[in-house]
Amino acid sequence: MTRLLLSLAILTILSIPVLGQSPAPRAAFDAAGIEVSTRPNPGMRGGILRDNRYELRNATMVDLIRTAYNVQAERITGGPSWLEWNRWDIAAIAPEGTPPPRLQEMLRTLLADRFNLKVREDTATVTNMALKVGASHKLRPASTAGGCQAQGAPDANGIPLQTVTCKGESMAQLAELLPRGMNAYFPNGQQLVDETGLTGSFDFEFKVHPRQALARAGSDGISLDKALADIGLRLEPKEMKVPAIVVDSVTAEFTPNPPDLARRMPAPPAPTFEVAEVKQSPPGSDGPPRMQLMPTGQVTGSNAPLNRVIQLAWNLPNEQSLIGPKWLETNRYEFIARVYANAGANANVQQDEDIARKMLQALLIERFQIKYHMEDRPMPAYNLRADNPKMAKSDPTKRTRCFEGAPPGSPDAARGPQFGRQVTCQNISMAQFGAWLPSIAGGYTQLPAIDMTGLEAGYDFTLNFSPIDQVQGPRPATGNATSGTAAVDPTGALSLLDAVRQQLGIRLEETKRPVPVLVIDSINEKPTDN
Repeated sequence: MTRLLLSLAILTILSIPVLGQSPAPRAAFDAAGIEVSTRPNPGMRGGILRDNRYELRNATMVDLIRTAYNVQAERITGGPSWLEWNRWDIAAIAPEGTPPPRLQEMLRTLLADRFNLKVREDTATVTNMALKVGASHKLRPASTAGGCQAQGAPDANGIPLQTVTCKGESMAQLAELLPRGMNAYFPNGQQLVDETGLTGSFDFEFKVHPRQALARAGSDGISLDKALADIGLRLEPKEMKVPAIVVDSVTAEFTPNPPDLARRMPAPPAPTFEVAEVKQSPPGSDGPPRMQLMPTGQVTGSNAPLNRVIQLAWNLPNEQSLIGPKWLETNRYEFIARVYANAGANANVQQDEDIARKMLQALLIERFQIKYHMEDRPMPAYNLRADNPKMAKSDPTKRTRCFEGAPPGSPDAARGPQFGRQVTCQNISMAQFGAWLPSIAGGYTQLPAIDMTGLEAGYDFTLNFSPIDQVQGPRPATGNATSGTAAVDPTGALSLLDAVRQQLGIRLEETKRPVPVLVIDSINEKPTDN
């Protein structure tokens, strides 16, 4: 008994410090500001710690959750319908050198505190793809192991075409390779599982147009589905249970930013290139104009007209959005600019496109002594009118979203679109569709369309249309948007305007709307010396 009492006493003494300790503090940013994003088009930017500043811009809640929990977007389930639609800009301060896993913890804390996000781990059903074998195949047994190599070359119409040659490749290896090498055919991280039942290794070859080139190839395009069919293989949708993050609750109304945010998180200095060279192109230069913002933050340009460079720097939607002297279209220039003078280990540092554009703006302003202002001018635009709506009303609990391609699991998911472009929307109102239209328009319009349909529900639909460069005849804003009938172009193409009317029963009514344009007040033709 004495020994038992002594043991309890020792246990009590040892327990006192432990029970008295406070729980370890959660990882949190030193300061953070949140704003509703005003960027017109979707697509998250940022996600990299630069010095002590961490930014995520134009991010949906799905973007924020997948970043915070390091999970693929399709493995985030539950939550309200706006989870993939509303977007925010987040800027935060963290110690320099904070490793990515710690940043993810900090972001999880911010989402819980500011958006009242509550999640749990579970499983979800997702639509992946299965690789199957047809009635017969053209795979030749291989005697030695090897691998697959892809070579690209234009087809007879000048459209990129890949020839994939495999030596000693197993079907399991092919199923692993295809989503990596041709990820555009497997959106949202879709997986491909081998269900051919074929063992051993094989030699085979197939030709395929990249998913992005199918629009240009039209009916002659070779989709991945068609390419595999040529060697006796096929793709089928397959539902699978996978680990998932379930959103139990979240609010779009985040808590206000702290009143002293400006003091705790001052604006960063304007980004600039460390080294830059700008000069006029040599007389007689006849090469194709080229201007490129590279992922490493390097900018290169050759024989580039300055109006195109300015459009790139300010992210202007078209040539009409820039007002300046005529020589901007004819004078050509060479550009080389780098974030790091001696790249070395920094050669592969991923830069942010927004930051690269700001650096290019600063370079142009300095070297060409540009003075400019923004002003509103009328530009061609569209209103949405309801003629004979044909869309199916959606389940209001479904996610509001639009994406390239056919719905996952549908027969058209792995095939090329009928007219080159294919987009699917679910639970989207006509006001949201009008706002989203410039994201898919590809030259048909750069401005949101104003909803005048009077339709308030959310709808599901898939839209098929041809890229603008395949459509002959009148161009947008002067064409047949309000014509009585919507006919296919003589080339077999179908314009976006006619597709919306034929397939959705909605008319794009031509109008004009004041929009901001960049007006050059003064600019030098010759850049200052390097």
